[in-house]
Amino acid sequence: MSRNWYPVIDEASCSNCLDCVGFCSHGVFDKAQDKPVVIQPDNCIEGCRGCQERCPEGAISYFGDDGTRSGSSCCSCCS
Repeated sequence: MSRNWYPVIDEASCSNCLDCVGFCSHGVFDKAQDKPVVIQPDNCIEGCRGCQERCPEGAISYFGDDGTRSGSSCCSCCS
């Protein structure tokens, strides 16, 4: 994995609603056994938080997030 930014799903918090899978048009997510999984982390747009903002359980964080980005930074490229 070469990217410095990609989503990480907290399986303990995830309710398996699959909103992230349906939202992301970059193919970052897929479902496996009715659970969302990150299959193409390199496709994630750095700084986009679209899937995180749609997660009702707050189960998505980002590898590479140093906490300096605040607020919504979804690039709206998926909508």
